[in-house]
Amino acid sequence: MTASPLPSLAGLGRPSLIAALAFALIALGLFVAGGAAKRSDLTEMGRRAFLATFAFTALATIALLSALFARDFSVAYVADYTSRSLSGIYTFTALWGGMQGSLLWWAILLATFASLALTRAAAHKSSAPLVGWAGAVLSSIAAFFLFLLVVPANPFALAPQVALDGAGLNPLLQSPGMAIHPPLLYTGFVAFSVPFAFAIAALISGRLDDRWFTSTRRWTLFAWTALSVGIVLGGAWAYTELGWGGYWAWDPVENASFMPWLTATAFLHSVVIQEKRRMLKVWNVSLIVLTYVLAVFGTFLTRSGILSSVHTFTEGPIGKFFLPFLGVMLLGGLGMVAFRLDALRSENRLDSLLSRESAFIANNVLFVAATFTVLWGTIYPIVAEAFSGIRLSVGPPFFNSIFIPIGLALIGLTGIGPLISWRRMSKGTFWRIVRVPLACGAVTAVALGLLGVSSVGALLAFSLCAFTAAAIGGEFVRGSRLHRKQEKLDWLTALGRTLMRNRRRYGGYVVHLGVLLIVIGFAGSAFKVERRAIVEPGGSMKVGDYTLTYEGPQQTTTPEKEISVAPMTVVRDGQEVGTLRPQRNWHLAQQQAQSEVAIRTTPIEDLYVVVGSFESDGSADVRAFINPLTWWIWAGAVVMAAGMSVIISGATPVAATSPARARVRQPATAAR
Repeated sequence: MTASPLPSLAGLGRPSLIAALAFALIALGLFVAGGAAKRSDLTEMGRRAFLATFAFTALATIALLSALFARDFSVAYVADYTSRSLSGIYTFTALWGGMQGSLLWWAILLATFASLALTRAAAHKSSAPLVGWAGAVLSSIAAFFLFLLVVPANPFALAPQVALDGAGLNPLLQSPGMAIHPPLLYTGFVAFSVPFAFAIAALISGRLDDRWFTSTRRWTLFAWTALSVGIVLGGAWAYTELGWGGYWAWDPVENASFMPWLTATAFLHSVVIQEKRRMLKVWNVSLIVLTYVLAVFGTFLTRSGILSSVHTFTEGPIGKFFLPFLGVMLLGGLGMVAFRLDALRSENRLDSLLSRESAFIANNVLFVAATFTVLWGTIYPIVAEAFSGIRLSVGPPFFNSIFIPIGLALIGLTGIGPLISWRRMSKGTFWRIVRVPLACGAVTAVALGLLGVSSVGALLAFSLCAFTAAAIGGEFVRGSRLHRKQEKLDWLTALGRTLMRNRRRYGGYVVHLGVLLIVIGFAGSAFKVERRAIVEPGGSMKVGDYTLTYEGPQQTTTPEKEISVAPMTVVRDGQEVGTLRPQRNWHLAQQQAQSEVAIRTTPIEDLYVVVGSFESDGSADVRAFINPLTWWIWAGAVVMAAGMSVIISGATPVAATSPARARVRQPATAAR
């Protein structure tokens, strides 16, 4: 590929970042002054200064993109992460392919989201009083990341010598998934800054009613959705690019994205109790603080080099800046919670253990326990090295031994929760409602046992999924039956009316169904089959019911890489079902080898083949896996995203409800 005719605007990059930092600091001062003096004119000036921060950050981002596409190798970042042969889509992904570029991507997302959130909040009477302090928090976060870009991690630093060609992007990152997975993770991480900022604003201002989370509800749902889909796409990237036959290895950086997801999921459930029953106020604001701190902690892990991971960047100069920033956010946030403890006390108490509140609380305890389990397993190597001088590792057995029981318990609670009423429920009523889902779970366990499923964990997972699916299905049936009776509708129309009339509730049920599909996919790993063999041209290997016949190596060359293909004819039960073409490629710019996986996927199982190397006589080192039910993981992610789309479309911010009005409504909301 020849150099792009587009001009490089790299010369505008650093001045733009300096200007953005200056306006972020100006906005911070104006927001603090406006919040302290309760002056809307100063707050509005702060918002306009922050819009200037956004404009200059956007200009810096455009400048770096122009340098990447122009192959301006005078810029060190461009020389390190692009080459003349790199295709257009991967040239774009180079924007977040390195540490400095990913920080700029974080900064432009933050500037964009904060500008939108502050502008929208300022236009609403219920949330406008929070804009000053929320803007101060968002401006301080923006100033921190812009400081990193201006001082220790300048993406526009010049190369010591202008190279004729660049080093190119890491071959592992030259995957279509990398055009979607990192941006979605960053979107989730950064979007959580909005509810975090408004929570801190509520604590500082003393406005501790519901408006801080109702005004940012869409942002919370949006952030959670982006993070959820990003995590699943990260698993898909690991599955299709790393060639080890799996999708989740409890890698430190995988864990770093998972921890804020766990606490955010807990928050989305527990905040319902605050709305319905005026309880768990301390818990909810603490959860949103922890969620954002964990999101930034994940960024610290990937950029400090403190932990070894396939995802992390090499050790850089910015790790030492993150720790004080994390400390200020965590101690400052929790300190404010402690300061406002009296004002955050619950207005009601738990009436009965057999109630929906109890199910939500148990759900939250499990999510937080899972979070701290993952956190301890992730940081333990650092702690152990600090005290013993020996670098240890914590592998999947530790995480699985603790997380699998927690996960199964959460699936059970997901089915029980919709069946229980608010405040209290009689045991007789509960058993009458729960007996059909229990029967479905029991029948599933017995049927699978008779079919030869011997894994206790898989049986529990499948039966709990059946139980929960039946419970959720029952909710849709009852809602649709009501619409059929009242409006004389057919079943399909009544189902659609049920979903659209209460999008938050029934969209949540759709999300839960997506989670069940993912759990079914996870449970399939109990039946995984693996085989490895050196196969000569014309030779065969067996894996499960499949016979793979190797046709011999095929080689081609592109400007980017030398491609060696190992065509494998696939036969099952005497019938040919297709040909798989795993590859072993040599990337010329990086002088690095990489395997490209070949997968034959069905809802029943994946046949997964990877070639590790070729011998001089044409023989291939082949690893083949049968991964049952993996397809359901990706299908579950699609269903989850659909459910969240339904919820977000109906999540309109509402003004906070007064305690008096809440007490008047309690008898009505106690009904299921």
